[in-house]
Amino acid sequence: MKKRSTRPGDTRNHDRRFSERQVARGEDDENLATREGRPVRLPLQDSAAEEVVEEVEGNALADGIASAFEALRPHLRAISMGIAGLFLASIAWMWMNQQQTALKAKSWDDYMFAISPVDPAALADVVTQHPGTPAADWARLIQAEMALDEGAQLLFADRDRATPRLQSAADAYNELLVRRQKGLLAERATFGLAKANESLGKIDEARQGYEAVASDYPDGALAPMARQRSKALSGDSAREWYEWFAAQKMTPPPTAPAAASDSGALPQE
Repeated sequence: MKKRSTRPGDTRNHDRRFSERQVARGEDDENLATREGRPVRLPLQDSAAEEVVEEVEGNALADGIASAFEALRPHLRAISMGIAGLFLASIAWMWMNQQQTALKAKSWDDYMFAISPVDPAALADVVTQHPGTPAADWARLIQAEMALDEGAQLLFADRDRATPRLQSAADAYNELLVRRQKGLLAERATFGLAKANESLGKIDEARQGYEAVASDYPDGALAPMARQRSKALSGDSAREWYEWFAAQKMTPPPTAPAAASDSGALPQE
């Protein structure tokens, strides 16, 4: 039997032919390394790779936070004071809101006390002690209506006292309307101002007020009366009557003479 040659060249050729056969058979470097006894370098597992990526990202985030902190360090005092100011402002706002709610409730309590029964002094207190509240506006409306009623009655008895009361009512109604009131309060104030102007002989202003009530509050309780008064003031006869009435001198009746003494003696001449 022929012996295999053991020359170096033959050994190298043998290894080369063996590797080519292994590659042709589909074996990769890892299988070859395993067969040849060399250490195998395994690829990183997916979990290990993710841990490495997370660690790198975590380091970058930590570095970013540290850089931001260093940049904000000179302003930390101002930032802390600003946060404390916002906290105190929120507490103050909540406290003021609670106080306003309590004051609003008290204003309505005072208003109900002032009109049950109507107390002019108590109404004045509501207006002065609770300015800007709905209760104060309603108290002011009641004051105006009281002045209007009193002035209208005095027109036939004491013109000198009637005119200031009517003007006071007109001023109160105007004050409410300037504040752009809405709803029933505005309707009554507009109608009351028209009545005050009519009583003062201001026919054109009165007609405009009645027409405003009829047009702005067509479904209101005062709309039918406003239409009636507007129509009544549209003729010449109404203007002539008010001009005649304004020319009359209404003075209070003379006071009764003093009663005679019990002795029945006549007063001396």
